[in-house]
Amino acid sequence: QRFPWGMTISESQANYVSTGSYSYDLGPNGYTSQFATGDHPYTSPVGSFAPNGYGLYDMAGNVWQWCWDWYGTYSGGINPRGAVSGSLRVLRGGSWYGNAFDCRSADRCYYDPSYYFIDGFRAVLSPGQ
Repeated sequence: QRFPWGMTISESQANYVSTGSYSYDLGPNGYTSQFATGDHPYTSPVGSFAPNGYGLYDMAGNVWQWCWDWYGTYSGGINPRGAVSGSLRVLRGGSWYGNAFDCRSADRCYYDPSYYFIDGFRAVLSPGQ
């Protein structure tokens, strides 16, 4: 699926910026109205939107999440690992200042770990840990 819940996105499902640039972005255009004061958007409290199928909240939109993987070519498979070393960490999930494209399940980007503007983490353990 394009997003954790299905193939389209709207402000009732995530805190992001709707631009109308993508057919799967049902908007309305602009920042998510519930979390914007005038032209100043902000993050939403955890649990402001429905959880995904795993019971996890806010995996799309709101804040980018740092991932353990270093950015690089994926090895392939169902749960591929990123590069074993590097200088840039993977980010996923999109944010309140990102658009629908950034919120897609398949999207990933990267930044230097010292970058100050990212403020979320994905805490994940392998099965059995």
